[in-house]
Order: sequence, then C-alpha cells, then structure tokens
Amino acid sequence: MDTTAGRTRRIAIVLGSGAGMYLSIGIVLIYGFSVFIVPITEDTRWDRTVVAAVVAPIAIVNGLMSPVVGALTDRFGPRRVLTFSSVLMALGLIGIGIVSQNLTAFIVAVVVASLLGAAQTGVPYTYVVVGWFTARRGLALGVMLSFVGLGIATVPPILAFLISEWGWRFAFIAAGLAAMAITLPVALFVIRDPPVVQKVDRAEIEGCTVPQAAETASFWLMLGAFFLNYFAAAAGSISLPVVLADRGADPATAALVMSFVGLSFIVMRLGFGALLDRFPPVPLTSLAFLSPVVGHLILLNSEGLIPVYVSAVFFGLATGAEGDAIGYLLAKRFGMRSFGKLFGINYMALTFGAGLGPASLHIAAAEGARYLEAFTIFAGIALIAPVLLILDRRTRSLTAQD
Repeated sequence: MDTTAGRTRRIAIVLGSGAGMYLSIGIVLIYGFSVFIVPITEDTRWDRTVVAAVVAPIAIVNGLMSPVVGALTDRFGPRRVLTFSSVLMALGLIGIGIVSQNLTAFIVAVVVASLLGAAQTGVPYTYVVVGWFTARRGLALGVMLSFVGLGIATVPPILAFLISEWGWRFAFIAAGLAAMAITLPVALFVIRDPPVVQKVDRAEIEGCTVPQAAETASFWLMLGAFFLNYFAAAAGSISLPVVLADRGADPATAALVMSFVGLSFIVMRLGFGALLDRFPPVPLTSLAFLSPVVGHLILLNSEGLIPVYVSAVFFGLATGAEGDAIGYLLAKRFGMRSFGKLFGINYMALTFGAGLGPASLHIAAAEGARYLEAFTIFAGIALIAPVLLILDRRTRSLTAQD
C-alpha cells in the first residue's frame, strides 16, 4: 500500500521533473529562439531566412540524439543522464553568446549547444514519471509537462527583455546559467530512478523490444502522427512573433504572443492528462490534433494582430496534448521494457517536426510575401495527423478501451 512518505516522494519527483522541463533545451533553443530572430538580424544584418532556419539543425540534432538518450536512460537511469546533461547544456548556451561573431560561428555554436543539451528533454523526465506512476499516470504526466507550457509562456518574454536591455549574446549566456541553476539541483536532490531501472535483466520487465514494436502498424502510425502534428503546430507557434512583427507589432508585443501559446499549453497539459485516464485515448488525441488545423486557418483568413493571439491558443492546445499522449500511448501499448528507446525514437519525430516545421514555413512564406500559401499548405499537413491516429485500430492494449 502506498504510504504518505511514498506519495510525498512521488509528488516531489513530478514537480522536480516539471522544474527541469521548464528550462529544457527545447524551451530555450526552439521556443525561446523565436524572440532572437529579429534582434539578431537587425544587429548583424545576417539573412533572416537563414537565421530562422537555424531552428532546423537544433531539432535535427536533438532528434537524432533522442534514441541515444533513450538508450542511455534505459542503461544508466535518468538521474545520471540528467546530472551530466545539465552542466553540458549550460556550457553550450554560454558558448553561443561568446563565440557568435559571424554567421558560421553562430550556426556551429547553436548546433554544438543542441548536442550538449540533447539529454535535457522530455525523454529522461518522462521516463521518471512513467516509471513511478501506473495509476493516475496521465495526470502525473500532465502536471509535469505543464511546466513546459509555463516555460513557453514566460521564458521568451524574459529573454526578449534581456535582449532589449543587454543584447542577444548576453541573453544566451544568462539562459545557460539559469538553466544549470535549476536543472542541476533537481537532478542531484529530487530525481530518483524508478524501480524498473534497478532490474538487471531487461527481459524481466513487461513490454516489447524495439524490433517487436516496429513490427506493428500502431508504432508507425503513431510515429507519423506525432511528427506531423508537431510539424504543423510548432511551425505556427514558433513563427508567431515574426508574423506579428510583419503585421506591425513592436518586439515586446510580438514576444508576448508566446505567453498565449504557453498558457493554453498548460491548460491542455493538465486537462488532457486527466482526460487520458478517463476516456479512450486514441479518439481523444485525434480530436486534440485538429487544433493546428484551426490555428493555420485563422491565420489564413485574417489580418491584424488579435487573430494571431487567437491562433496561438490553438497551437498551444496541440503541442500540449501531444506531450501527454506520446508517453501515455507508448507505455500503454509497448510497456516499460524498452520505453526509453521507444520514447526516444518518437521524441526524435517530435523534435524533427519542431525544427523542420518553422523553417519550412519561413521558406514557404518568403519573408512574409506568401503567407497565404504557407498557411494553406500547413493546414492541410496538420489534418493528416489525426487521420493517421484514427487509422490505428490494431493496438491491442488501446482497442480494449476504444
């Protein structure tokens, strides 16, 4: 029977994991990067399309590293992985601020920072929460991942303030120091490896290996859905400050839009996580994945500033739902035997979408000249994600609940 001390420890682990996610590499270098684009181009005169496209290699590096991080988490446990990566991530972010004297050096520094911070993602933190919770797992994931929404809502405006006062290079250095100040104590004093890590023989753990999972249609349909949903949602949300700037908003107003993304993200994370414990998860997730379709259609059929903020809510809902669904569905379908590796593979798809989506939208938009075509294309892409989930009717563990 669960004791009071045990419940307290689990609550602390959820909140500590959330605190780590608040300043994870994706918050700073993907969502936070949105407020750097215009100041960097104005300060350096580097091509805006190139600067905006730097998000792509950030996501590619993190995506390619996600299966590696998952395997390391399975092997050594999340606590060790998070301890080392908190220091490495800080060094990477500080390095961007120090060495970025030309465009080439900036791109290299960003890629290196992405590599060093590759383990400060949802892979080890989700492993911790999923490993400690069976009952109320969806709610626990929702609480932990709601801190991502808090980071989306507050970190970009804070970075925008630092940029306006002391410049974009200082802002990167400050972000690195702040990230380590939060994530390192969490890893050392709060995170505890779940019981499954203590089993030497992985064959004793219930679930599928990666090859066994890859033989199912469910694995590939979920992988495609997760990628396309985040591709479309991140393209919309991360591009919103630039869209606002092109519509005449000042930098502070443009940065504020990320708070709308973050707040809706938080609401969805908390609410959706609880709903996953009560309702059929595949239909529920499919419904949530319609949100980026609505967001892009709003941008397509509007002018002015207010519709941009409305679209931000829908993009936040989409990304908020995905974070809960990816860990929940994978654990439900494939168990914990190779959860780190499987989550890492799916997280790779998510991060690829997060990086390639915004870069692709900026290219399609041609620096604001072809926004209508870009939003139309991305609304269509977004629609494919829920269709893929609906097609998934072969998942034994889930169909029993559908």
